[in-house]
Amino acid sequence: MLKRPQIVFLNRSYWPDIEATGQLLTDLSVDLARQLDIHVVCGQPNFPEPDRSFIRSGIEVRRNVTIHRLSHRTYQKNSRNPVGRVMSMISFYRAACRYLRQANLSADVIVSQTDPFLLPLAGAQHARRTGARHCVYLQDIYPDVAEAIGKLRMPLLGRSIRRQLRQAYQSADKIIVLGRCMRQRLTGRRWAIDPQKIAILPNWADCSHLEPIEPYDNHFRLRHRVHDRFVVMHSGNMGLTQRLEVLIRAAAEPEWPMRAKLLLVGDGASRDRLIAFADQLGLTEDRIEFMPYQRRENLAESLSAADVHVVSMHEQIAGCLCPSKLYGILSVGRPVIAIADQATDLSRLVAEKNLGWCVRPGQSKQIARTVAQAEAESTRLFALPHIEKSRQQAARNIALTEYDRPVIAERFSCLLHDMVQQSTKIHPAHATPMAPILPVGPTANSDIALLP
Repeated sequence: MLKRPQIVFLNRSYWPDIEATGQLLTDLSVDLARQLDIHVVCGQPNFPEPDRSFIRSGIEVRRNVTIHRLSHRTYQKNSRNPVGRVMSMISFYRAACRYLRQANLSADVIVSQTDPFLLPLAGAQHARRTGARHCVYLQDIYPDVAEAIGKLRMPLLGRSIRRQLRQAYQSADKIIVLGRCMRQRLTGRRWAIDPQKIAILPNWADCSHLEPIEPYDNHFRLRHRVHDRFVVMHSGNMGLTQRLEVLIRAAAEPEWPMRAKLLLVGDGASRDRLIAFADQLGLTEDRIEFMPYQRRENLAESLSAADVHVVSMHEQIAGCLCPSKLYGILSVGRPVIAIADQATDLSRLVAEKNLGWCVRPGQSKQIARTVAQAEAESTRLFALPHIEKSRQQAARNIALTEYDRPVIAERFSCLLHDMVQQSTKIHPAHATPMAPILPVGPTANSDIALLP
């Protein structure tokens, strides 16, 4: 029996963490483990699924994936202190470097993700040391995100981080990004990465579990007493990159329809601030409601409960990331209001495929008018159920053919197999260690609160 290629993923978030990057990596690893020997070096979950038992430090095998879980400093999820988040990020990075060095974990391919964004440095070092191929898998591009949203106010530090990350990217055998706009950013003047290194592999939805549920059968709508409302939903992380305060302000505009109710489902660094902002605007539960993350088994029900979904991006982060929540929305056949720069893959896809409406970021009145337009169209289509069903199926077909979990997992598997087949091992003696990154002092820590 031939030995299966060994792949090592580096990422802080993994099962039982319910954060998006952890759930996505868990799904991908389980699928890849059918053909490959998959190892995941991960850390402590920020938002673990309740009632899940797991080894907090050590090695365990779950669903044919070998999990190497490291101890490191964590932060309180409700903490307002950004320094705690930064120290947690650095702590995991150091723990990963130490573990890779001491365990001497061999691999055909090291895949470095970006939670935290420093991990490609650790992956590059380990690949050089062991002669493995190195693949950088970017869910977002730092320090660009932090600079765009004003959380990195030290230009010299930003340039230093970018220079060292660029070195790791240039030395990598392959870089995976989520969309065209991310590739454009990396091949532009600031990064100047060789486009031949870059592959586009979007995130996905599991269409076998995310199927449309009709409103009259939807227990979520009944349970939360929104069965007679026009439900506008944002589902997922509530961080700085979404600028959800503009969406909340839209709910206070006169143009916002009376029948519409905004549901913000999820958690994140900005949740408490957003609740306070809604209170400040005098918005009651009749107009807006905050709800916790939904269990994965209930996700089809909660996503289908919306009449229209909102996917929002900060105006300055075009090309820094691609929201993956869009694919789950498509899988349940719901329309989308995309609040994003027109150059993003999000806006392009919504416009090109006629999936909903596009609004420029920061325009609360225009968002409210668009919600009113969506509500009027929903009312009109209520009398034309065959048209509504056709549009729902068209959106779902896009999810099935282009963004379903097996489709993307197979593409990812082919990419990894190609890297293994093309591999020419570099002898560790020829490896050149990369320089360490990040001064750890009070000034640096307080100015690199980079996790949105």
